[in-house]
Amino acid sequence: MKPKTTDVQLRILVTGLMLGLASPAFAASWGSKAPMPNARQGSAVETINGIVYVAGGNNAGDTPTLQAYDPTTNKWKILASMPGGRYSGDGAGAINSKLYVAGGWTINPPLPNNTLFVYSPVSNSWTTKANMPHLSACGSTGVINSKLYVTTGCDGFSGYRNFLDVYDPLTDTWTSLPGSSSAHGSPAAGVINGKFYVAGGEDGVTGITDVLEVFDPQTNGWTTLAPMPVAVVNPSSAALSGKLYVFGGSDGASDLTTVQVYDPHRNSWQVLTASLPSARNSAGAVVVYGLVFVEGGSSNGLLLNTNQDFIIGPSIP
Repeated sequence: MKPKTTDVQLRILVTGLMLGLASPAFAASWGSKAPMPNARQGSAVETINGIVYVAGGNNAGDTPTLQAYDPTTNKWKILASMPGGRYSGDGAGAINSKLYVAGGWTINPPLPNNTLFVYSPVSNSWTTKANMPHLSACGSTGVINSKLYVTTGCDGFSGYRNFLDVYDPLTDTWTSLPGSSSAHGSPAAGVINGKFYVAGGEDGVTGITDVLEVFDPQTNGWTTLAPMPVAVVNPSSAALSGKLYVFGGSDGASDLTTVQVYDPHRNSWQVLTASLPSARNSAGAVVVYGLVFVEGGSSNGLLLNTNQDFIIGPSIP
């Protein structure tokens, strides 16, 4: 009997065919997948070996729950819980097939944490590694050359912060690096060609900012780039095919459906016509099999358990 082609496999095939075309036309569309077992906002989202991991989050309180989604079967499972509940942290990173979750808020006490939790899918267990140099939340995480780069937007005190620290799993140590020019509380972020891009968020001075900055480990410095078309806080974001995709977020008045794309080659932004199916902030996004998956979040106060994928066609490089 001929094996059945799953929906996600079909979408991956279509993506591959589209990317092989000579036409410069751009195409993008959304699909809905099996919803998360538990609605969450402010989770840390990452992928390891084709599985989407959604760690922690806020649902009337901080949670340690780890949810995992397999796009090839369109099914979720609940895995071992984190050592402590966390939400609105610094995102997550994957190094050597392990999940790293740094910082994050707790409800009681209402403060960020400096913890680093590491999950092993092989043993379905968590370990706690060296603490960060300071309390940390509302930030972002990127992995470059098997090291974890973490920005801090909130440290539990007044105002927003511009800290950057790097963690080396080989030595279990943190090193503080030069901070960005602007603070970025709850920004978009992604690693492209070995550089760490951080966009938007709140800066504590102008409010919600449109500032885009990039950190280059080779020069150990930051550069300010073209501003975002729409200033947002609490968006979800993912790097795909050498571009940074920013989904939704809040403009301070309402949650948005906007999809913004940054092209480092041109140092320019584009707002796509393929908006999010519904407005949301504090969701998580990750790339699996060439598709972007956007998980949960909240929409104008309503918590979401949505699981949506975004298929992107070719554009002129």
